Amino acid sequence: MGYSLCMTLSIRSCVLLSVLLCSAVLAAEPTLKQITAEPDWIARSPERAHWLIDGSGIRFSRRREGLVGRDFSDDYVLFMNDLNGGPRMITPDGPGPFMIQGGDWHRLGRLRLFTYSGDLFLFNNTDRTSKQLTKTVGRESRPMFLSDDSGYGYQRGGEWMIRSMQAGLEYQAADVRFDDKPEDPKEDDEEKLDYLQKEQHRLFRIIELEKERGEMREEDEARWRDIDPTGVAGPFYLGKDNRSMGSWLSPSGKYMLVATAKKKQDNAKRDTMPDFINADGYVSTRSVRAKVGNEPETAVSLVLLDLAHETQTELSFDHLSTITENPLAWLTEPEEKHANDAEDSEQAEKKDPEPRPVSLMGVRWDPGGYRVAVMLNSHDNKDRWIGVVDARADEPKLAEAHHLHDDAWIGWDFNEFGWVPQSEILWYLSEETGYAHLYFYQHGQSLQRTIGEFEVRDIHFSNTGARAYMRTSRSHPGIEELEVLMHDEAEPRAVTTMGGTVESYELSPDERYAVITWSNLNNPPELYLVDLTRQQEPRRLTHTVTREFEAVGFQTPEIVAVPSTHTEQPIYMRLYRPDPGRFDGPRPIVVFSHGAGYLQHANYEWSYYKREHMFHTILANEGFIVIAPDFRASAGYGRDWRTAIYRQMGYKELEDFKDCIDWTVANENGDPDRVGIYGGSYGGFMTLMAMFLEPETYKCGAALRSVTDWAHYNHGYTSNILNTPDIDPEAYRVSSPIEHAEGLQGRLLMLHGMLDDNVVAQDIIRLSQRLIELEKENWELALHPIEPHGYHEPSSWLDQMRRIHKLFTEELADGAHKD
Repeated sequence: MGYSLCMTLSIRSCVLLSVLLCSAVLAAEPTLKQITAEPDWIARSPERAHWLIDGSGIRFSRRREGLVGRDFSDDYVLFMNDLNGGPRMITPDGPGPFMIQGGDWHRLGRLRLFTYSGDLFLFNNTDRTSKQLTKTVGRESRPMFLSDDSGYGYQRGGEWMIRSMQAGLEYQAADVRFDDKPEDPKEDDEEKLDYLQKEQHRLFRIIELEKERGEMREEDEARWRDIDPTGVAGPFYLGKDNRSMGSWLSPSGKYMLVATAKKKQDNAKRDTMPDFINADGYVSTRSVRAKVGNEPETAVSLVLLDLAHETQTELSFDHLSTITENPLAWLTEPEEKHANDAEDSEQAEKKDPEPRPVSLMGVRWDPGGYRVAVMLNSHDNKDRWIGVVDARADEPKLAEAHHLHDDAWIGWDFNEFGWVPQSEILWYLSEETGYAHLYFYQHGQSLQRTIGEFEVRDIHFSNTGARAYMRTSRSHPGIEELEVLMHDEAEPRAVTTMGGTVESYELSPDERYAVITWSNLNNPPELYLVDLTRQQEPRRLTHTVTREFEAVGFQTPEIVAVPSTHTEQPIYMRLYRPDPGRFDGPRPIVVFSHGAGYLQHANYEWSYYKREHMFHTILANEGFIVIAPDFRASAGYGRDWRTAIYRQMGYKELEDFKDCIDWTVANENGDPDRVGIYGGSYGGFMTLMAMFLEPETYKCGAALRSVTDWAHYNHGYTSNILNTPDIDPEAYRVSSPIEHAEGLQGRLLMLHGMLDDNVVAQDIIRLSQRLIELEKENWELALHPIEPHGYHEPSSWLDQMRRIHKLFTEELADGAHKD
């Protein structure tokens, strides 16, 4: 199928043609060596698609071909006036520049300020030209027009700069110093001087003179600085013990918000990872992450600077809802009660509770540059706040606009917020109804703008604010479409109805088109053009899938909604069936457990687990039924599904696995006596929990790069779900496979990369020692010396897959030995 042919076909026609061509000849069956090869043979799919600044084309990247080139990417450009000609590689012989859209539109829509290669440019939408404004070694970033049209601001070397459009004057917005403010001159305290100091003052008049001259010099400098109209605003002193966590200049140019934190003191004990394969023949080591409960967390403070009046206000968080409450007090109450009993009760009553430390999730100034919204998150991840500060107030304060509490943890994926363009409306995403939805906040009131048992994300407003584009799962939990919500309509309307997954999108500068990255179960990501002005099928722009991949007969799994015996929601799973005409009798079942915990796998998207997806076709061709459930903890099904594992990882998931196995036995002729399981990372953890806790169900399992003891994993992920070991040790004991290793009965294969800095190899080695001491048999461990958490080398992938395939063949296949 030629490239230009596919450019003239619709998406459905392309997919149908691919199916017909593959069916016209006998499709080749995949092999282990083929599916574990460098994935160039599948596709080098387009990534990071962006419109050119003038809307004349689309720039995107593709991974470079080959084992050596895979760590590099090449850029391509596709021109709107020559779509049938296909993309052109950007090379040193034709480098462009092909500048992508970004930066800040002027409020009237004629000019756009942006950066390219670290310099500032001004795009004129009238004559479609770009003018270079800076040419420096230092890199300029974060450009924006000032709201009064007097000029523009940007950052250079961490400092905010402002340039006047008319005068051409460039100046620093503020002199911010991380130092203590000099104290007012005062007489030396005689009592604080030691003997030698007193004698020096008594004997030598020059010491007093030098002191007086220094004080006079400081007074003169301060007085002239205060009245100098040409000087930079400030200095603003933010404390010598603090450091900057970021700064945000207001579009008005009159205010700046600065985030500060104490200077980092990282005393956490960290794991050390050895590397055995080095060019010099010696073993090297490097430090990796700290364990949960030992990672220092940075508490953030916010300071608002008034640049015109040279005043600074530290914003208090003390009044935010529940910030002084301990959401884990019920776990620590016995200890606290004992401590209080030992104290004087009168003093205990007078002591004010300390606010919990927070992290800064984001800062958004309103279009006028006088109100700023900030998102804060408690370190225990139980609470999230959005606050708004009116910088013009005599005493600026952080007013709470929204508070979200979760007894388990706040979701990672739904922290988007900002201001609707050309309005005073603050928008944000929240899971407060159980699903992530869009909300508007104005005049102290919140309004939910999307409603239902689905999720929305990736919000982008049109320049006028009249339309909000978003990706939603409104049609099906496993399908993500591009939709648009009009300002005067109650529900979003579909922009695409393609049935797979819109993985990303970007609006064109004139907002007439969108470029989307789309995939489905058996089609890797490609670029499509969506006309936003009319209803028509998206036009396919790229065809990066190889003929070699198209010639192989891969099974398209069915997405099945399995009734749950524990929840009202069904359990969605991928189902790979063997050909019923080739095999007799009940079929062995392989359960694949996805990783990350919160990841979604039973959806209509080209899988992150592409090799495993292809491996499942091999297993199905050999008579195995493969099921891949989205167990409780998975993403895509709402807050309750995600947080069901709070303080008890592994148990709800096993219940869902069992429901899916039972359904497969009842509906797909699965054999309940021949069930195996495998997975990596969280999937490896689940494999161990299955083998240790339910040995009567699982005959064998392969655990890859597995967490074996959650007390040895990282802080950010683990503390959300299990709290910390010092506070909640029981949650760690019940959730860690190493605590249940005595339950092993079936055959267990464990595989791990020795350069894994996510789940360090120590995890699996500790479990191995535990199995040795328990005198367990029928288990083995394979270590891959050069592999990180996600394996890279085809040879390692092949070795891993061969071992897993051998395990299932020997333990589950027809003719395998019987117990």
